[in-house]
Amino acid sequence: MIRVGKNVILTDSRLLKKVSKKLIKNLKKSKIDEEIIFDIHVSLEEALRNAMIHGNKSDIRKKIIIETEIINNRITLCIEDEGEGFNFSCLPNPTLDENLLKENGRGIYLMKHLMDKITFEKGGRRVVMVKFLDRKPL
Repeated sequence: MIRVGKNVILTDSRLLKKVSKKLIKNLKKSKIDEEIIFDIHVSLEEALRNAMIHGNKSDIRKKIIIETEIINNRITLCIEDEGEGFNFSCLPNPTLDENLLKENGRGIYLMKHLMDKITFEKGGRRVVMVKFLDRKPL
């Protein structure tokens, strides 16, 4: 199975849900395990939300590029914003005592734990996430 898709959306939270819903619907049609779909769903929405709020600073004129690629047993999601980027090596650990009660700061942590691989490119303006679609043996 090889599927490639590309969408460009404006910074609008209603579009976030629309894009997410469309991808999840397609994954369910492919009979992918519900737990894997859940991980992809949460990670995609976190990446889109980060691009909209932190990257594009909620500027509705700025765009977000969403690329999906499904090859064999792997999905790759690329989310790119038009912001200034960020230093991804300096993110605070949300599990430390001093960060536990903060209202934000858990999105990338979640994405890293739900996806099999996550990298940042273009100075933090682009996140690339990979999830294997078959379960790994324990």
